[in-house]
Parts: sequence; C-alpha cells; structure tokens
Amino acid sequence: MYAGKTIAILATAPLLIRALQSGPDPGKTGAPGESLCIESGCHVGAANAGAGSIAIDAGGAIYIPGIRQRIRVAVRDPAQRRWGFQLTARLAGGARTRAGVLSPIDVNTQALCSASNFLELPCTANPTLQYIEHSLAGARTTAPGAGFTWEFDWTPPDTDVGPVVLYAAGNAANGNLLESGDNIYTTSLMLTTGVDAGSRPSISGVVNGASLEPDISANGWVSIQGTALATGSRQWRAADFDGVRLPTGLDGASVRINGKDAFVHSISPARLSVLAPDDTSLGPVSVQVSLDGSAIAASTAQMRQFTPAFFLIDDTNIAATHADGSPLGPGSPARPGEVVVLYGAGFGPTNPPAPNGRIPGGLAALANPVTLRIGGVAVTPLFAGLSAAGLYQFVVQTPSGASSGDVPVIAVIRGISSQLGASISVQR
Repeated sequence: MYAGKTIAILATAPLLIRALQSGPDPGKTGAPGESLCIESGCHVGAANAGAGSIAIDAGGAIYIPGIRQRIRVAVRDPAQRRWGFQLTARLAGGARTRAGVLSPIDVNTQALCSASNFLELPCTANPTLQYIEHSLAGARTTAPGAGFTWEFDWTPPDTDVGPVVLYAAGNAANGNLLESGDNIYTTSLMLTTGVDAGSRPSISGVVNGASLEPDISANGWVSIQGTALATGSRQWRAADFDGVRLPTGLDGASVRINGKDAFVHSISPARLSVLAPDDTSLGPVSVQVSLDGSAIAASTAQMRQFTPAFFLIDDTNIAATHADGSPLGPGSPARPGEVVVLYGAGFGPTNPPAPNGRIPGGLAALANPVTLRIGGVAVTPLFAGLSAAGLYQFVVQTPSGASSGDVPVIAVIRGISSQLGASISVQR
C-alpha cells in the first residue's frame, strides 16, 4: 500500500519525497489544488470507483476556537483488507491555508508538515501546510471487509476563522503491496464555530445543585456554572437512557468529577446540572467538562460526605407536596398537623446503597438519622431517604402549633445543617 517512490533527500532544504507503506507523500487528500495517490508508483485506478467509503467523524459539525477535539477517520470496503488514509485541515475561505494543528495520539498515525507538497523535516513551529496519515503500525491488515478507524486530535485556530474543511482520502487495499487492485476514496467535512468567538469555555463555579452553595457530595446534584459549556440547551429525555442507566452526556457535553463520569441531567452554555458519581473521596476533587470527547474547561470542588439542602421552587419555598401528591406552596399551603413531603439532595448514604448511575429500584432509607426543625419545632420524619436518582424525600407532619405564613425548615444530619432561609407555606 502506497508502495512507491524512492526516498530522495534534497541538498538545498530539509525536504523529503516519499510514499511508502508508512504513508503517502504530502498533498494526497484531494483538497483543492492537490492530487490523490492515483498515479504510477502509488496506486492505479479511479477515485471512488469501488463499493467502499471513507468517513470523517468530528463529534458533530462544530469547532470551538483553540479547544482540542477528537477526530476519527474510518475506511471501509467489502472486498479489501488493508487500510490507509491522509487528512488535512484548511480554511473554507482559503483552501491552501492551514487551519489549526493535527496531533497523533497513538502509534497508528503520524503528522507531516509540508511546503509545496514536499515533506518538511523537522516541522517548523508554523508550517505552511500540515497532514496526518497512517503510520507503518497503523497500516492495518484485517479480515476482508472489516475496515479500520484511526483516531487523532485537532486543535482549531485560537480565534474564529470561519468555516474549516477537513479533506481526507483513504486507501482500501488488497494487501499484495502492488500498485493495482486497490481503491481510493475521498471525502470532506465542513466545521463551523460552535460559540461566539469572544466567549471561551470556562467554569466560574461548581456548587450544590439544590442550595447553590459551595461543596458537593457523592450521588448529589451539582451545578456547574460558566460560559460556552455546551452548544445547546435541554434536559435529559427517555431516549438518552440506556435501560435504567443514566446518561453520561447530552449532545456531546459530558463531565468527570474526580476522574469519574458524572450523569448529565441538563445542559446550556451557561450551566450544566449533573449527578455526582459514587465516590468515597473527601476534600478537593477535579471537575472537568468535555465537549465531543475533548476537555474544554476544568475546575475543582470540595467533596463532602454530607451537603444537605432542600430544593426550592423560588427564593425561599421548598419543593414539596401534600400527601396526595399535589404541589405545596404559597397558593396551596399546608395545614398545621398535615403530613407533607419535602424534597432535597446531598443527605449522604442510604440503606441499601444508591446504585451508581442507575435509576433506583425503590425507596432507600438514610443510613444516618436526620432531624427536621419546622418553625423551631424538632420533627422526626415518618420516612427519610432516596426516592429517585439523587432525590431525597422527607415525609413529615407539620407541627400542630405552626403559625400561618412562611415557616422556616432546617434539616440536620451528623451535625450538618441544610441551607438557611428555606421554608414551607402554612395556613391555619
């Protein structure tokens, strides 16, 4: 494959002409103004004449200026068994202008720098053109028709340069190392910037998803605030679940906390809501946001065993229901002595333990006792535990002497209190 030219070293410059099994000469991607490796000494035939194909997967059709992303190139052909490729990134508005930097991530690929289609060794810091292609190790022989996929990274320019086009050519070869009997395929993929050029991905805060106060906990809801953290806005839906498994990403946006996958509930450019994974670590932990498989922003947070908090429906009112499941709030207050259900997060371990990243199979009581104070009166819950992924519920009876109005509620577990200012509406 790519069995070809004699290596010739030009005395006037550090340039090489070559086309070996370890990859073709520069300039064989089919980009405007460039040729393909369909020529004597390389491969003989017509482009895209076989039953196969080449495909570029960039995790979508966007790029974020200056943020590295993973690229995959797959070559397939039902009749062939040995595989190779070459790819280049160019400005759509200037097909002979390099766009960003291509970087190998393993031994299967190699990057080439070029001027006037001659290989430049070593690459300059700012090469005229750049290519990435299979290496000798990456010129894989497989079972007939199996194809092969290469992975590498591409770092776009630091600023919004407009649309960028990835041009690629692939070789589906028969493996006899001769020029004949092989098929060359071409493709291209246009990428456009995914965020305002003046808005770079960043994390401004990592907080408790219920109270929006500092510190997070395992199996607790986490709010990650920042800019350009996602390219769209939505919550998880049924199609995002794998059976009872919670999604670890939405539309390419994903999060790792302390190196473990978090479970993504909602995304927007300014905020990600995720469920922290099961973890026994305490203290500072890393928080990394990725888009289409490439890290775009990182921060740290303090992991605690308990971060008790109630969810709020406004600035003060706790998310709660009456015993019949109807919403409890200022328009439908509780009565003194009524049994109500309050909802919160961050109350720690349960018995049985919460399944990591899965929809719980049923209720699970808290492993540690909790006390609620409603209007200053200590109340022992009729039930306190996990009722859904990351969602704790507290079935309590409001004190018979509770006065009308917004009655403050505080929960205490292992000496740690929930946020101040949370209340329920009561009407005598």
